[in-house]
Amino acid sequence: MSPQIGRAALGWATFLVLASGALLLTLSPGTPEFVVTLFTLCLGLLLGLIVVVGIVWTRRREKREGGSQ
Repeated sequence: MSPQIGRAALGWATFLVLASGALLLTLSPGTPEFVVTLFTLCLGLLLGLIVVVGIVWTRRREKREGGSQ
């Protein structure tokens, strides 16, 4: 994973989580806005998880390839 792509994706994930988390505090449960915002929060968390797993996987692969030479 390119460092620029990972940084941009992590930035987007952070933005989604913070923005939707703040909005969830102001919305009342059961409304359509609440459901969409909750879905956005889940997508942000999923994106962040994918980025972190990608970073860990890439670093382990680079470490393994660098150590075998």
